[in-house]
Amino acid sequence: MGADLLNIGKSGLFTAKQSMSTTSHNIANANTEGFSRQEVRTETGPGLGEGDYVLGTGVEVQSIKRSHDELVEKKLNTSITTHKFNEERTLQLGHVEEIFNEINSDGMNKIMNRFFNSFRELSNQPENETVRNVVKENAKIVTGDFHRIQSNLDDIRGSINKKLTLSVSEVNSLTKTIAKLNKEISIQEVSGGMANDLRDQRDRALRTLTEFFPINTYSDNQGQFVVNIEGVGSIVAGGLAQELTVGAGVQPGENSADKGDIKIFYASRPGVAISDKITGGTLGAQLKTRNEEIVGLEKQLDELAHGLVLATNSIHRRGFANHPVPVDGQGNPVPNAAKQKVTGINFFKEPLDLKRAAEYISLSDEVLADVNNIAAALEANKPGDNRIALAVSKLQHEKVLGGGTTTFEEQYLKSVGNIGLQTGKSKIDEEQSHGILAQAKSFKERLAGVSLDEEAANMVRYQNAYEASAKVIRASDEMFKAVLGLLP
Repeated sequence: MGADLLNIGKSGLFTAKQSMSTTSHNIANANTEGFSRQEVRTETGPGLGEGDYVLGTGVEVQSIKRSHDELVEKKLNTSITTHKFNEERTLQLGHVEEIFNEINSDGMNKIMNRFFNSFRELSNQPENETVRNVVKENAKIVTGDFHRIQSNLDDIRGSINKKLTLSVSEVNSLTKTIAKLNKEISIQEVSGGMANDLRDQRDRALRTLTEFFPINTYSDNQGQFVVNIEGVGSIVAGGLAQELTVGAGVQPGENSADKGDIKIFYASRPGVAISDKITGGTLGAQLKTRNEEIVGLEKQLDELAHGLVLATNSIHRRGFANHPVPVDGQGNPVPNAAKQKVTGINFFKEPLDLKRAAEYISLSDEVLADVNNIAAALEANKPGDNRIALAVSKLQHEKVLGGGTTTFEEQYLKSVGNIGLQTGKSKIDEEQSHGILAQAKSFKERLAGVSLDEEAANMVRYQNAYEASAKVIRASDEMFKAVLGLLP
Protein backbone atom coordinates (compact mmCIF):
# COMPACT_ATOMS: atom_id res chain seq x y z
CA MET A 1 0.00 0.00 0.00
CA GLY A 2 2.92 2.32 0.77
CA ALA A 3 4.33 1.62 -2.66
CA ASP A 4 0.95 2.50 -4.28
CA LEU A 5 0.75 5.73 -2.32
CA LEU A 6 4.34 6.51 -3.26
CA ASN A 7 3.52 6.13 -6.96
CA ILE A 8 0.45 8.32 -6.62
CA GLY A 9 2.53 11.03 -4.96
CA LYS A 10 5.21 10.61 -7.61
CA SER A 11 2.65 11.06 -10.43
CA GLY A 12 1.30 14.21 -8.77
CA LEU A 13 4.82 15.53 -8.28
CA PHE A 14 5.76 14.90 -11.92
CA THR A 15 2.52 16.46 -13.21
CA ALA A 16 2.93 19.57 -11.04
CA LYS A 17 6.54 19.90 -12.20
CA GLN A 18 5.51 19.59 -15.86
CA SER A 19 2.72 22.12 -15.34
CA MET A 20 5.13 24.57 -13.70
CA SER A 21 7.59 24.13 -16.59
CA THR A 22 4.83 24.80 -19.13
CA THR A 23 3.63 27.87 -17.24
CA SER A 24 7.21 29.15 -16.98
CA HIS A 25 7.56 28.64 -20.75
CA ASN A 26 4.38 30.67 -21.32
CA ILE A 27 5.61 33.50 -19.10
CA ALA A 28 9.03 33.56 -20.79
CA ASN A 29 7.39 33.84 -24.23
CA ALA A 30 4.68 36.32 -23.29
CA ASN A 31 6.17 38.88 -25.69
CA THR A 32 7.31 36.44 -28.39
CA GLU A 33 5.48 37.21 -31.64
CA GLY A 34 3.28 34.35 -32.80
CA PHE A 35 3.66 32.32 -29.58
CA SER A 36 0.55 30.35 -28.60
CA ARG A 37 -0.19 29.71 -24.95
CA GLN A 38 0.39 26.08 -23.92
CA GLU A 39 -1.49 24.04 -21.36
CA VAL A 40 -0.86 20.66 -19.74
CA ARG A 41 -3.80 18.29 -20.26
CA THR A 42 -4.07 15.57 -17.60
CA GLU A 43 -6.18 12.50 -16.97
CA THR A 44 -6.58 10.10 -14.06
CA GLY A 45 -4.42 7.01 -14.06
CA PRO A 46 -5.97 3.57 -14.74
CA GLY A 47 -7.93 2.22 -11.77
CA LEU A 48 -6.51 -0.68 -9.74
CA GLY A 49 -8.92 -3.33 -8.43
CA GLU A 50 -8.44 -4.35 -4.81
CA GLY A 51 -11.17 -6.58 -3.37
CA ASP A 52 -14.51 -4.92 -3.77
CA TYR A 53 -12.90 -1.55 -4.47
CA VAL A 54 -11.26 0.15 -7.44
CA LEU A 55 -8.48 2.38 -6.18
CA GLY A 56 -7.05 5.37 -8.04
CA THR A 57 -3.44 5.30 -9.20
CA GLY A 58 -2.80 9.03 -9.50
CA VAL A 59 -2.58 11.34 -12.50
CA GLU A 60 -0.99 11.13 -15.94
CA VAL A 61 0.05 13.88 -18.36
CA GLN A 62 -2.00 13.30 -21.48
CA SER A 63 -0.51 16.04 -23.66
CA ILE A 64 0.71 19.60 -23.80
CA LYS A 65 -1.70 21.45 -26.04
CA ARG A 66 -1.23 24.88 -27.54
CA SER A 67 -4.17 27.25 -27.82
CA HIS A 68 -4.89 27.09 -31.53
CA ASP A 69 -7.97 27.30 -33.73
CA GLU A 70 -7.64 26.66 -37.46
CA LEU A 71 -10.66 28.82 -38.28
CA VAL A 72 -9.26 31.77 -36.32
CA GLU A 73 -5.87 31.30 -37.97
CA LYS A 74 -7.45 31.18 -41.43
CA LYS A 75 -9.47 34.32 -40.76
CA LEU A 76 -6.33 36.13 -39.56
CA ASN A 77 -4.36 35.07 -42.65
CA THR A 78 -7.17 36.17 -44.95
CA SER A 79 -7.36 39.52 -43.17
CA ILE A 80 -3.61 39.99 -43.56
CA THR A 81 -3.75 39.21 -47.30
CA THR A 82 -6.65 41.61 -47.88
CA HIS A 83 -5.08 44.44 -45.89
CA LYS A 84 -1.68 44.05 -47.52
CA PHE A 85 -3.34 44.15 -50.93
CA ASN A 86 -5.23 47.37 -50.11
CA GLU A 87 -2.20 48.91 -48.42
CA GLU A 88 0.08 48.24 -51.41
CA ARG A 89 -2.64 49.35 -53.87
CA THR A 90 -3.00 52.66 -52.04
CA LEU A 91 0.77 53.15 -52.04
CA GLN A 92 1.25 52.40 -55.75
CA LEU A 93 -1.84 54.30 -56.90
CA GLY A 94 -0.68 57.23 -54.77
CA HIS A 95 2.58 57.27 -56.74
CA VAL A 96 0.62 57.26 -60.00
CA GLU A 97 -1.76 59.98 -58.81
CA GLU A 98 1.17 62.24 -57.89
CA ILE A 99 2.21 62.32 -61.57
CA PHE A 100 -1.03 64.07 -62.48
CA ASN A 101 -1.22 66.34 -59.44
CA GLU A 102 -1.98 69.79 -60.86
CA ILE A 103 -2.30 71.64 -57.55
CA ASN A 104 1.32 72.78 -57.20
CA SER A 105 2.26 72.82 -60.89
CA ASP A 106 0.77 73.11 -64.33
CA GLY A 107 -0.51 69.77 -65.50
CA MET A 108 -1.02 68.40 -68.98
CA ASN A 109 -4.52 69.85 -69.27
CA LYS A 110 -3.38 73.44 -68.65
CA ILE A 111 -0.30 73.00 -70.82
CA MET A 112 -2.33 71.75 -73.81
CA ASN A 113 -4.82 74.59 -73.35
CA ARG A 114 -1.96 77.09 -73.50
CA PHE A 115 -0.68 75.39 -76.66
CA PHE A 116 -4.02 75.78 -78.44
CA ASN A 117 -4.44 79.31 -77.06
CA SER A 118 -1.07 80.28 -78.53
CA PHE A 119 -2.31 79.18 -81.96
CA ARG A 120 -5.42 81.26 -81.29
CA GLU A 121 -3.17 84.24 -80.55
CA LEU A 122 -1.24 83.50 -83.76
CA SER A 123 -4.50 83.65 -85.68
CA ASN A 124 -4.91 87.19 -84.30
CA GLN A 125 -1.34 88.17 -85.23
CA PRO A 126 -0.30 85.83 -88.06
CA GLU A 127 2.68 88.01 -89.06
CA ASN A 128 4.14 88.26 -85.55
CA GLU A 129 7.33 86.20 -85.19
CA THR A 130 7.29 86.58 -81.40
CA VAL A 131 3.92 84.84 -81.22
CA ARG A 132 5.35 82.07 -83.42
CA ASN A 133 8.11 81.62 -80.85
CA VAL A 134 5.45 81.36 -78.13
CA VAL A 135 3.69 78.65 -80.18
CA LYS A 136 6.96 76.75 -80.54
CA GLU A 137 7.85 77.02 -76.83
CA ASN A 138 4.36 75.95 -75.72
CA ALA A 139 4.55 73.00 -78.10
CA LYS A 140 7.93 72.02 -76.61
CA ILE A 141 6.36 72.19 -73.13
CA VAL A 142 3.55 69.88 -74.33
CA THR A 143 5.99 67.29 -75.71
CA GLY A 144 8.12 67.65 -72.58
CA ASP A 145 5.14 66.95 -70.34
CA PHE A 146 4.24 63.86 -72.36
CA HIS A 147 7.83 62.69 -71.86
CA ARG A 148 7.66 63.53 -68.13
CA ILE A 149 4.49 61.54 -67.55
CA GLN A 150 5.75 58.58 -69.57
CA SER A 151 9.10 58.66 -67.75
CA ASN A 152 7.39 58.74 -64.35
CA LEU A 153 5.13 55.85 -65.32
CA ASP A 154 8.21 53.92 -66.44
CA ASP A 155 9.87 54.67 -63.08
CA ILE A 156 6.85 53.32 -61.19
CA ARG A 157 6.79 50.28 -63.47
CA GLY A 158 10.50 49.70 -62.84
CA SER A 159 10.01 50.07 -59.08
CA ILE A 160 7.18 47.52 -59.16
CA ASN A 161 9.28 45.08 -61.20
CA LYS A 162 12.13 45.45 -58.71
CA LYS A 163 9.72 44.87 -55.81
CA LEU A 164 8.36 41.76 -57.52
CA THR A 165 11.88 40.37 -57.86
CA LEU A 166 12.69 41.02 -54.19
CA SER A 167 9.33 39.62 -53.07
CA VAL A 168 9.84 36.38 -55.01
CA SER A 169 13.24 35.97 -53.34
CA GLU A 170 11.64 36.43 -49.91
CA VAL A 171 8.81 34.03 -50.79
CA ASN A 172 11.36 31.36 -51.74
CA SER A 173 13.12 31.82 -48.40
CA LEU A 174 9.82 31.47 -46.53
CA THR A 175 8.72 28.35 -48.41
CA LYS A 176 12.09 26.69 -47.71
CA THR A 177 11.66 27.53 -44.02
CA ILE A 178 8.14 26.06 -43.99
CA ALA A 179 9.32 22.88 -45.75
CA LYS A 180 12.16 22.51 -43.22
CA LEU A 181 9.75 23.00 -40.31
CA ASN A 182 7.42 20.39 -41.84
CA LYS A 183 10.24 17.84 -41.66
CA GLU A 184 11.19 18.77 -38.10
CA ILE A 185 7.58 18.64 -36.90
CA SER A 186 7.07 15.25 -38.51
CA ILE A 187 10.23 13.80 -36.95
CA GLN A 188 9.42 15.18 -33.51
CA GLU A 189 5.79 14.05 -33.46
CA VAL A 190 6.44 10.60 -34.96
CA SER A 191 8.79 9.92 -32.05
CA GLY A 192 6.01 10.82 -29.60
CA GLY A 193 7.16 14.35 -28.82
CA MET A 194 5.26 17.62 -28.90
CA ALA A 195 6.13 20.14 -31.62
CA ASN A 196 4.12 23.08 -30.32
CA ASP A 197 6.91 25.63 -30.67
CA LEU A 198 7.76 24.40 -34.17
CA ARG A 199 4.11 24.67 -35.17
CA ASP A 200 4.06 28.26 -33.87
CA GLN A 201 7.12 29.01 -35.99
CA ARG A 202 5.41 27.52 -39.03
CA ASP A 203 2.25 29.54 -38.41
CA ARG A 204 4.37 32.67 -38.11
CA ALA A 205 6.09 31.90 -41.44
CA LEU A 206 2.68 31.26 -43.05
CA ARG A 207 1.40 34.63 -41.78
CA THR A 208 4.36 36.33 -43.42
CA LEU A 209 3.84 34.34 -46.62
CA THR A 210 0.18 35.32 -46.77
CA GLU A 211 1.24 38.97 -46.99
CA PHE A 212 2.38 38.29 -50.57
CA PHE A 213 -0.60 36.32 -51.90
CA PRO A 214 -3.64 34.38 -50.61
CA ILE A 215 -2.86 30.84 -49.50
CA ASN A 216 -4.72 27.79 -48.23
CA THR A 217 -3.27 24.88 -46.29
CA TYR A 218 -4.24 21.29 -45.55
CA SER A 219 -2.77 17.89 -44.71
CA ASP A 220 -2.98 15.31 -47.51
CA ASN A 221 -3.67 11.56 -47.26
CA GLN A 222 -0.03 10.88 -46.40
CA GLY A 223 -0.15 13.40 -43.57
CA GLN A 224 1.99 15.90 -45.46
CA PHE A 225 1.34 19.58 -44.77
CA VAL A 226 0.57 21.32 -48.08
CA VAL A 227 0.56 25.05 -48.83
CA ASN A 228 -1.23 26.27 -51.98
CA ILE A 229 -1.21 29.64 -53.66
CA GLU A 230 -4.92 30.27 -54.08
CA GLY A 231 -5.94 29.81 -57.68
CA VAL A 232 -2.43 28.76 -58.75
CA GLY A 233 -1.26 25.52 -57.13
CA SER A 234 0.96 24.07 -54.43
CA ILE A 235 4.10 25.83 -53.36
CA VAL A 236 5.00 23.56 -50.41
CA ALA A 237 4.26 19.85 -50.01
CA GLY A 238 5.69 18.26 -46.89
CA GLY A 239 9.43 18.78 -46.94
CA LEU A 240 9.54 20.00 -50.55
CA ALA A 241 9.23 23.64 -51.64
CA GLN A 242 8.43 24.80 -55.17
CA GLU A 243 10.83 27.60 -56.02
CA LEU A 244 9.50 30.65 -57.86
CA THR A 245 11.44 32.74 -60.35
CA VAL A 246 10.94 35.90 -62.39
CA GLY A 247 11.60 36.58 -66.03
CA ALA A 248 10.40 38.40 -69.11
CA GLY A 249 6.90 37.29 -70.00
CA VAL A 250 6.89 37.93 -73.73
CA GLN A 251 4.00 36.65 -75.80
CA PRO A 252 4.32 35.86 -79.53
CA GLY A 253 4.47 39.08 -81.53
CA GLU A 254 5.48 41.22 -78.54
CA ASN A 255 8.73 43.10 -78.29
CA SER A 256 10.69 42.01 -75.22
CA ALA A 257 12.41 45.39 -75.01
CA ASP A 258 9.15 47.29 -75.28
CA LYS A 259 8.12 47.41 -71.65
CA GLY A 260 10.66 45.36 -69.75
CA ASP A 261 7.94 43.83 -67.58
CA ILE A 262 8.62 40.68 -65.62
CA LYS A 263 6.32 37.81 -64.79
CA ILE A 264 6.42 35.11 -62.12
CA PHE A 265 6.97 31.44 -62.92
CA TYR A 266 7.57 28.17 -61.14
CA ALA A 267 11.30 27.52 -61.55
CA SER A 268 10.44 23.99 -62.68
CA ARG A 269 8.02 25.32 -65.34
CA PRO A 270 9.58 28.51 -66.75
CA GLY A 271 7.33 28.54 -69.80
CA VAL A 272 4.05 29.04 -67.91
CA ALA A 273 3.57 32.33 -66.06
CA ILE A 274 1.49 32.32 -62.87
CA SER A 275 1.47 36.12 -62.40
CA ASP A 276 -1.97 36.66 -63.91
CA LYS A 277 -3.51 34.21 -61.43
CA ILE A 278 -2.22 36.02 -58.34
CA THR A 279 -5.01 38.33 -57.23
CA GLY A 280 -4.31 39.24 -53.60
CA GLY A 281 -1.59 40.36 -51.21
CA THR A 282 1.23 42.76 -52.06
CA LEU A 283 2.13 40.82 -55.21
CA GLY A 284 -1.46 40.95 -56.43
CA ALA A 285 -1.63 44.70 -55.79
CA GLN A 286 1.63 45.38 -57.60
CA LEU A 287 0.66 43.26 -60.59
CA LYS A 288 -2.82 44.80 -60.78
CA THR A 289 -1.50 48.36 -60.65
CA ARG A 290 1.15 47.65 -63.26
CA ASN A 291 -0.99 45.61 -65.63
CA GLU A 292 -4.19 47.64 -65.37
CA GLU A 293 -3.72 51.24 -64.23
CA ILE A 294 -0.24 51.87 -65.64
CA VAL A 295 -0.85 49.99 -68.88
CA GLY A 296 -4.25 51.70 -69.24
CA LEU A 297 -2.79 55.15 -68.62
CA GLU A 298 0.01 54.53 -71.09
CA LYS A 299 -2.48 53.47 -73.72
CA GLN A 300 -4.63 56.55 -73.15
CA LEU A 301 -1.58 58.81 -73.07
CA ASP A 302 -0.32 57.31 -76.34
CA GLU A 303 -3.74 57.86 -77.93
CA LEU A 304 -3.67 61.47 -76.73
CA ALA A 305 -0.18 62.14 -78.10
CA HIS A 306 -0.80 60.26 -81.34
CA GLY A 307 -4.13 62.01 -81.91
CA LEU A 308 -2.59 65.42 -81.22
CA VAL A 309 0.19 64.79 -83.74
CA LEU A 310 -2.06 63.49 -86.50
CA ALA A 311 -4.79 66.11 -86.07
CA THR A 312 -2.36 69.04 -85.86
CA ASN A 313 -0.22 67.83 -88.77
CA SER A 314 -3.21 67.14 -91.02
CA ILE A 315 -4.17 70.81 -90.77
CA HIS A 316 -0.65 72.25 -90.63
CA ARG A 317 0.48 70.48 -93.81
CA ARG A 318 -2.21 72.29 -95.80
CA GLY A 319 -0.86 75.69 -94.79
CA PHE A 320 2.03 77.82 -95.99
CA ALA A 321 5.07 78.83 -94.01
CA ASN A 322 5.84 82.50 -93.50
CA HIS A 323 8.16 82.63 -96.55
CA PRO A 324 7.71 84.32 -99.96
CA VAL A 325 6.59 81.97 -102.73
CA PRO A 326 7.54 82.65 -106.40
CA VAL A 327 4.59 83.21 -108.77
CA ASP A 328 4.10 82.27 -112.43
CA GLY A 329 3.12 84.54 -115.30
CA GLN A 330 -0.50 84.62 -114.20
CA GLY A 331 0.50 85.49 -110.62
CA ASN A 332 -0.22 82.02 -109.23
CA PRO A 333 2.14 80.81 -106.47
CA VAL A 334 4.60 78.09 -107.49
CA PRO A 335 5.61 76.36 -104.20
CA ASN A 336 8.06 74.03 -105.96
CA ALA A 337 10.04 77.02 -107.24
CA ALA A 338 10.70 78.31 -103.72
CA LYS A 339 14.21 78.10 -102.35
CA GLN A 340 12.91 76.20 -99.32
CA LYS A 341 9.93 74.10 -98.38
CA VAL A 342 6.90 76.32 -97.86
CA THR A 343 3.97 73.89 -97.60
CA GLY A 344 3.34 70.27 -96.66
CA ILE A 345 5.31 70.86 -93.45
CA ASN A 346 4.52 68.75 -90.38
CA PHE A 347 4.29 70.62 -87.09
CA PHE A 348 5.14 67.44 -85.12
CA LYS A 349 7.59 64.83 -86.30
CA GLU A 350 6.16 61.91 -88.26
CA PRO A 351 5.93 58.97 -88.67
CA LEU A 352 4.88 58.29 -85.08
CA ASP A 353 3.60 54.86 -84.04
CA LEU A 354 0.66 54.70 -81.66
CA LYS A 355 2.63 52.51 -79.27
CA ARG A 356 4.92 54.63 -77.08
CA ALA A 357 3.75 57.79 -78.88
CA ALA A 358 3.97 59.75 -75.61
CA GLU A 359 7.63 58.81 -75.31
CA TYR A 360 8.63 59.77 -78.85
CA ILE A 361 6.43 62.79 -79.61
CA SER A 362 8.52 65.78 -80.71
CA LEU A 363 8.44 68.85 -82.93
CA SER A 364 9.39 68.43 -86.57
CA ASP A 365 12.92 69.39 -87.61
CA GLU A 366 11.51 72.22 -89.79
CA VAL A 367 9.67 73.87 -86.90
CA LEU A 368 12.63 73.44 -84.57
CA ALA A 369 14.93 75.02 -87.15
CA ASP A 370 12.80 78.08 -88.00
CA VAL A 371 9.61 79.40 -86.38
CA ASN A 372 8.63 80.88 -89.73
CA ASN A 373 7.95 77.30 -90.81
CA ILE A 374 4.93 77.36 -88.51
CA ALA A 375 2.02 77.76 -90.90
CA ALA A 376 -0.74 80.24 -90.16
CA ALA A 377 -1.97 80.90 -93.71
CA LEU A 378 -4.00 78.68 -95.99
CA GLU A 379 -2.73 80.52 -99.08
CA ALA A 380 0.78 81.56 -100.12
CA ASN A 381 2.03 85.15 -100.00
CA LYS A 382 -0.85 86.26 -97.76
CA PRO A 383 0.76 87.24 -94.43
CA GLY A 384 -2.56 88.24 -92.94
CA ASP A 385 -4.19 84.87 -93.65
CA ASN A 386 -4.94 83.15 -90.31
CA ARG A 387 -7.12 80.22 -91.33
CA ILE A 388 -4.59 77.43 -90.54
CA ALA A 389 -3.73 78.87 -87.13
CA LEU A 390 -7.41 79.26 -86.36
CA ALA A 391 -8.20 75.69 -87.47
CA VAL A 392 -5.45 74.28 -85.23
CA SER A 393 -6.70 76.31 -82.26
CA LYS A 394 -10.21 74.89 -82.77
CA LEU A 395 -8.86 71.37 -82.28
CA GLN A 396 -8.99 72.13 -78.55
CA HIS A 397 -12.76 71.62 -78.49
CA GLU A 398 -13.25 69.17 -81.36
CA LYS A 399 -13.96 65.47 -80.82
CA VAL A 400 -10.99 64.01 -82.63
CA LEU A 401 -10.22 61.04 -80.36
CA GLY A 402 -12.01 57.76 -79.79
CA GLY A 403 -13.42 57.65 -83.30
CA GLY A 404 -14.79 61.17 -83.01
CA THR A 405 -16.37 60.73 -79.56
CA THR A 406 -14.09 62.72 -77.24
CA THR A 407 -11.90 65.83 -77.10
CA PHE A 408 -8.29 66.02 -75.93
CA GLU A 409 -9.39 67.54 -72.63
CA GLU A 410 -12.13 64.95 -72.05
CA GLN A 411 -9.69 62.11 -72.74
CA TYR A 412 -7.14 63.50 -70.31
CA LEU A 413 -9.62 64.31 -67.55
CA LYS A 414 -11.19 60.88 -67.91
CA SER A 415 -7.80 59.21 -67.39
CA VAL A 416 -6.90 61.38 -64.40
CA GLY A 417 -10.37 61.07 -62.91
CA ASN A 418 -10.28 57.30 -63.09
CA ILE A 419 -6.98 57.21 -61.20
CA GLY A 420 -8.43 59.52 -58.58
CA LEU A 421 -11.48 57.29 -58.15
CA GLN A 422 -9.37 54.14 -57.88
CA THR A 423 -7.04 55.77 -55.33
CA GLY A 424 -9.96 57.04 -53.24
CA LYS A 425 -11.62 53.62 -53.27
CA SER A 426 -8.34 51.96 -52.31
CA LYS A 427 -7.92 54.29 -49.32
CA ILE A 428 -11.41 53.46 -48.07
CA ASP A 429 -10.77 49.73 -48.57
CA GLU A 430 -7.48 50.06 -46.68
CA GLU A 431 -9.16 51.70 -43.70
CA GLN A 432 -11.83 49.00 -43.60
CA SER A 433 -9.38 46.12 -43.96
CA HIS A 434 -7.17 47.64 -41.25
CA GLY A 435 -10.09 47.52 -38.84
CA ILE A 436 -10.95 43.93 -39.79
CA LEU A 437 -7.29 42.90 -39.36
CA ALA A 438 -7.11 44.55 -35.93
CA GLN A 439 -10.24 42.66 -34.92
CA ALA A 440 -8.80 39.34 -36.17
CA LYS A 441 -5.53 39.97 -34.30
CA SER A 442 -7.44 40.83 -31.13
CA PHE A 443 -9.49 37.63 -31.38
CA LYS A 444 -6.32 35.60 -31.97
CA GLU A 445 -4.67 37.26 -28.97
CA ARG A 446 -7.63 36.49 -26.71
CA LEU A 447 -7.53 32.88 -27.81
CA ALA A 448 -3.81 32.17 -27.84
CA GLY A 449 -2.11 35.08 -26.08
CA VAL A 450 -0.42 34.78 -22.70
CA SER A 451 -1.99 36.50 -19.69
CA LEU A 452 0.76 37.13 -17.14
CA ASP A 453 -1.76 37.48 -14.29
CA GLU A 454 -3.36 34.14 -15.17
CA GLU A 455 -0.01 32.42 -15.53
CA ALA A 456 1.21 33.82 -12.21
CA ALA A 457 -1.90 32.44 -10.51
CA ASN A 458 -1.30 29.07 -12.21
CA MET A 459 2.30 29.06 -11.00
CA VAL A 460 1.16 29.44 -7.36
CA ARG A 461 -1.44 26.71 -7.88
CA TYR A 462 1.06 24.26 -9.38
CA GLN A 463 3.63 25.11 -6.73
CA ASN A 464 1.13 24.26 -4.00
CA ALA A 465 0.25 21.03 -5.83
CA TYR A 466 3.96 20.17 -6.05
CA GLU A 467 4.47 20.75 -2.32
CA ALA A 468 1.36 18.71 -1.47
CA SER A 469 2.55 15.83 -3.66
CA ALA A 470 5.93 15.99 -1.94
CA LYS A 471 4.17 15.67 1.43
CA VAL A 472 2.29 12.63 0.11
CA ILE A 473 5.62 11.03 -0.81
CA ARG A 474 7.10 11.81 2.64
CA ALA A 475 4.00 10.45 4.38
CA SER A 476 4.12 7.34 2.21
CA ASP A 477 7.79 6.85 3.07
CA GLU A 478 7.08 7.14 6.80
CA MET A 479 4.18 4.70 6.56
CA PHE A 480 6.34 2.25 4.64
CA LYS A 481 9.06 2.46 7.27
CA ALA A 482 6.54 1.99 10.06
CA VAL A 483 5.13 -1.13 8.43
CA LEU A 484 8.65 -2.53 7.99
CA GLY A 485 9.33 -1.82 11.67
CA LEU A 486 6.39 -3.99 12.67
CA LEU A 487 7.80 -7.00 10.90
CA PRO A 488 9.53 -9.52 13.20
